[in-house]
Amino acid sequence: MSISIDLAGGVAVVTGGGSGIGEAIARTLAQAGAAVAVADLSAEAAERVAKQIAADGGRALPVALDIGDRASVETGLAAVRDGLGPVKHLVNNAATWAVKSFADHSAAEIDRVIAITLTGAMTVTQVALPDIVEQRGTIVVISSDSARIGERYMSVYAAAKAGLLGFTKSVAREVGRQGVRVNAIAPGTTNTPGGSGFIEQAGGADKLARAYPLGRIGEPQDIANAALFLTCPLSSWMTGQVLSVSGGFTMV
Repeated sequence: MSISIDLAGGVAVVTGGGSGIGEAIARTLAQAGAAVAVADLSAEAAERVAKQIAADGGRALPVALDIGDRASVETGLAAVRDGLGPVKHLVNNAATWAVKSFADHSAAEIDRVIAITLTGAMTVTQVALPDIVEQRGTIVVISSDSARIGERYMSVYAAAKAGLLGFTKSVAREVGRQGVRVNAIAPGTTNTPGGSGFIEQAGGADKLARAYPLGRIGEPQDIANAALFLTCPLSSWMTGQVLSVSGGFTMV
């Protein structure tokens, strides 16, 4: 049996693709042959990553997308269809958070974290789903290990990410008979620009690394490799699953 990873002919949308984990996923899927829509709130960041993919020989389209605004999602995905074709693979990666105790969260901060991190992923999935069903494609949801074990100063974010796990498992049951696979990744602490505030609050990367059996925190490529696996045919008999990519860390 030969093993190959070839996503050629498929269109992938990566939300939050302009930096960090999303950027690594976008570049990795492009290297595997997918045409990648780099969707990000920052048009400049999306453009930068798309240009890098093109420079490496891939095909990419930058898309300015606010997942908290359904009209923006509908417009953005229409641009993907026009520019690349129907969506086959979706990676729901975009999220937001506030690094502070739950007691210190304002009502507006709570609403925003839920609206972007949880509801936003649902919105993108719902708008993209007809294409994905037609293409018998895949959905990968980036959750968090905090959804499973909790995390100080990230309580609202952890709640939103826990909601994504229920969403993943439920949608997987709904669309499995139509040939669509839906899985989630639960990363541990990962070294990204967006995560720097939490890493600093927790005492720094070196201190955090001591909690992980593998002796380090994650890198964006660690998560991108898992996303590639869940997108490609190597995981063709997996759906409704949560893959912990966390260096062996566990509290339960």
